[in-house]
This record gives sequence, structure tokens and C-alpha cells, in this order.
Amino acid sequence: MTARSLLTRLPAALLAAASVLTGIAQAEITISPLRQIVTRTKPTAVYEVSNASDRIIEGRVGWTDLAAIETGYAAATPRQRARLSAAPYLVVSPARFRLEPGKRARITVTLKDGAQIPAGERRSHLLVETAPARTPLRRAGGGLEADVGLGVSTPVILRSGLVAPDVAIEETRLLRDSDGMLELETKLTRRGQYSAYGRFVAIMDVAGEKTTIAQIDNVSLHVDAQSRKLALGLGKSALPAGTLSLSYIGGAEFEGRVFATKTFEIAAPE
Repeated sequence: MTARSLLTRLPAALLAAASVLTGIAQAEITISPLRQIVTRTKPTAVYEVSNASDRIIEGRVGWTDLAAIETGYAAATPRQRARLSAAPYLVVSPARFRLEPGKRARITVTLKDGAQIPAGERRSHLLVETAPARTPLRRAGGGLEADVGLGVSTPVILRSGLVAPDVAIEETRLLRDSDGMLELETKLTRRGQYSAYGRFVAIMDVAGEKTTIAQIDNVSLHVDAQSRKLALGLGKSALPAGTLSLSYIGGAEFEGRVFATKTFEIAAPE
């Protein structure tokens, strides 16, 4: 899921200061699930939007097209949108909603009647935007008020079929962060016309005793990016002698399938 802060009536010089508001705004609404797939045999996807704030929220629902990059998402170019966007084949209902505190709303995404799904896979991101709320920004000598809204997006994938992608774990290395703790950096690469989705797990095996030392959930490898970079904080200053195993394990439609695995022998600390 991605989120962005929509600010109006706020001087550009204060944009950096306003970023502290994003964490507050993001807590106001939640949307689930984090990812949906639409196919000819499953033409409808249902999302649930929840109001976790103490105010009445008015929102609107639409689409945004984001291109996958190694580190996440970026705005799609017109050329990328033309070959990637699923929005022209889908209908969203309702387009607007109003939620009191603690209430929920259902958002339905449906394949258009008579639409022919293109070969392979397309993706657009369902975008839920809330109306701005007046929020004070404190500064020395007085206060300033800004209108802050929130946009939360989640991918909707349109598929004509399904074949498991070919995934590999590459360019793995151990680094240290500024506190001297170990951090593992690696890259997932994929081939094929369909995306992969799942979790990335690091397991340490010491004399037959296995322990999960790090895990990242909701890791997607989209069709418009051949690779995805990951960084896992291991929370340790050193690893014991043993075997470190890295695995990318499928979720949702590929639940439990091991897409890729790689092992490393770890020597005893000197």
C-alpha cells in the first residue's frame, strides 16, 4: 500500500515541516486487502475502507497508474500507462463515500461488461482520497493552519492467465548500519509475463536449530520491473557459525510456493 499527503494552501518552504503530518493522516483511514486480482473467472474484487479517526471522513475513489521500480513505485509515464493501465477495463463503485468515526464502506471493482482482457497482466492502483481537514502547524511566534488530505492506493491486477514467474535471489551482501548492526541487502529478479507476490524470509540454522531472524511481508515483483531491491535489518552485531537461508515464498494465489532460495555458510565470528 502507498500513501501520500495532499497539501493545499501551504507555502513550499513548509513542505518539509508538513511531512510530520503524514503519519497522523495515514492513521485516519485503512483499506484492505492490500492487493486484488481480477480475471475473467473472478471479475469482481471487493475492498473495505475503514475510518479509524474521530472525525467524519468524506472520500472519493478513482485510479492512479504507478510504475514499479527496484525500490518501490514511481509515477507512470504516458508510454508506461498505455501498456500497463488496467483502469480502462474496470469499473469502481461507489465513486464517493461518507464515513462516520469507526464505520466501514465497501468498494467494488468490476470488469466492464464485454471487456476483453489483454494478454498477460496489467495493473492500476485503486486510489482512495479523503477531503482535507484543517490541521495546525506550530511555529515560534504563532501558528499556521494547513488543509491536509490523504490518498491511499492499492494495486488491482488484471490477468488473462497465470504462470509462475522465474525468480532468482542475486547481489546479496551483509552491511552494517550506523549503529554497527548487521543489515542484509539483496535483489530479487524475475522473468515471465506475470507478477510474483509473497514474503522474503531469512533463516539462520545453527547445528540443526532454525530461527527466523528477519522477514518482509507483501513483497511484489511486478511485470514492469524485472528486479526488486530489499534491505533487512537483522538486529544483530554478528551472526553465529551456521547456514543462512534466504527464501522468497509465494502468498495469495501462490501461497506457500518457494519461488527462490539461496544459502550461505557463515563462519564463526573472529
